[in-house]
Amino acid sequence: MLSLSVATAQTDQAEATSATPQAPETQQAQSIRKLLAIREALKEKRERIRDLLEQLETADETDKETLNQQIGALRETIGELTRSFENIAVGGANLRNLTDAEDSKLDWRDELLQITRPLLNSLKEATEKPRRIEELRSAINLYQQQLEVTRKATESIALFDQYEMPPVVAEGLANVAVSWQERSEDIERSLEISRVELRNLEQEKIKLFETISRVLNDFFWGRGLTLLLALVTGFVLWFAMRTLRRLVKSWRHSAQHPDHAAKIRLLLYGYHLLTILLVSTAVLSVFYIRGDLLLLTLAIIALVMLALGAWRFLPRYVQEARLLLNIAAAREGERVIYNGLPFRIASLNLYSELRNPELEGAIRLPLSTLTQLTSRPRTNEAWFPCSAGDYVLLPDGSFGQVLEQTVELVRLKVIGSIVQFGTAEFLQLNVRNLSREGFGVIVVFGIDYQHQQISLTRVPERFMSGLKTAFEQADYGDDLKNLLVEFKEAGTNSLDYLIYATMEGNVAASYFTIARLIQQTCVDICNHEDWVIPFTQVTIHQADDEEPADIRGSLAQPV
Repeated sequence: MLSLSVATAQTDQAEATSATPQAPETQQAQSIRKLLAIREALKEKRERIRDLLEQLETADETDKETLNQQIGALRETIGELTRSFENIAVGGANLRNLTDAEDSKLDWRDELLQITRPLLNSLKEATEKPRRIEELRSAINLYQQQLEVTRKATESIALFDQYEMPPVVAEGLANVAVSWQERSEDIERSLEISRVELRNLEQEKIKLFETISRVLNDFFWGRGLTLLLALVTGFVLWFAMRTLRRLVKSWRHSAQHPDHAAKIRLLLYGYHLLTILLVSTAVLSVFYIRGDLLLLTLAIIALVMLALGAWRFLPRYVQEARLLLNIAAAREGERVIYNGLPFRIASLNLYSELRNPELEGAIRLPLSTLTQLTSRPRTNEAWFPCSAGDYVLLPDGSFGQVLEQTVELVRLKVIGSIVQFGTAEFLQLNVRNLSREGFGVIVVFGIDYQHQQISLTRVPERFMSGLKTAFEQADYGDDLKNLLVEFKEAGTNSLDYLIYATMEGNVAASYFTIARLIQQTCVDICNHEDWVIPFTQVTIHQADDEEPADIRGSLAQPV
């Protein structure tokens, strides 16, 4: 009897398999046949449960546990068959991901994750089909392995039919054979259902273009339209606030006073902050009104990340805010030293501007760099030792004209050649500016001792009058600020006189010419008066930065 049922089942399966190529069925006919098989299996399982329940009433305690386990397994099988019946009937439609979650106790961690649930659901929905296909393929592979195991088990049981056995053993083997046969049939049904569902999912690939068109259409008329409305709303509000700011700025431009710069700057940045808040609120409101929880969640996450980033840099923002309010260590309009050069803080902004009135160009510094500087109120001190066009005397005695000076380089023309220095390096040279505030020329001239009788009277007077006349004839008369001729000392072989001429800065280009003019005039006077000039005693000295005490005392007297 056992072998007969097994053989009958194998024959039915073989007939079904052989009948498929001979009489092809439509997909709908195949589904109807599978639905019928499931209903018959359900009827059989229910009858089996009723039999087991009847046996349960008369069974002892040992058999009750086994019977309960069999009843539980049959009920699980009935549940799976019921779901399979529904799955085939609705063509694989699945509402598992669309059902409401069961009520649960309040958990702050779960509530914290609620805000990211729309994003996770969207990602899960986007990958639902590939994941489902992979699950079905794994299930089919598992069912095939299980089916192979049941086949071997059935064949092993069928071998006992060749022998005569006691009725008790035969009855037990029959029960085992029926149990394994039922398992084999259940696995075959599950295998067939998984194959049908996999076939349905794979056939949907043919409708890829239609699916993409539908998805794009749903996006444009759903989430895409929401995004467009949010962008348009945010842009319109931003443009309106920007236009209003320009109008107010144009009305108040004529009345703006430098003392109010900090207040106006504070109002301006407050207005920018208000604009950002209004635009963000408007965009979130569009998402909320349109009911798009995913976009609302993403927008809130972005705003939270921006807020956390701003909080991280809050101390730096506080320092920069103090700068913008002009209450920090560096203040607008004051003098500050940067890279060894003096600058005036021309403006405070996101990129502040430093300028030196004597140097071409400007330096733009971010607020983060300006927070490390300290300024002080301006005084009447010079911003740079020279200006473009001035004549200067370098420490090594070189004489040159300043052609150009910028915040980086200073270019000089020295003996017909162009020489350039770094601006900070040039400032450290301590050059003498001959064009600014004028300059002085010192000449030491000596005559022979034979003129000792007139050395303190006639000689100084004659040198003074002759030099004044020479300066007038050379067109330096108006530029001569002061002239000093005094007896300096009785040298080894000559009586030496100190001649000091103070000139205006506009004739600085004639610095060496004036020195030569003094020498020529003194020699000419000696020739005219028949005064002897010692051969080794004619020397020329350049004036030092500090005037000798005797010169300063003499310059105090009118010439």
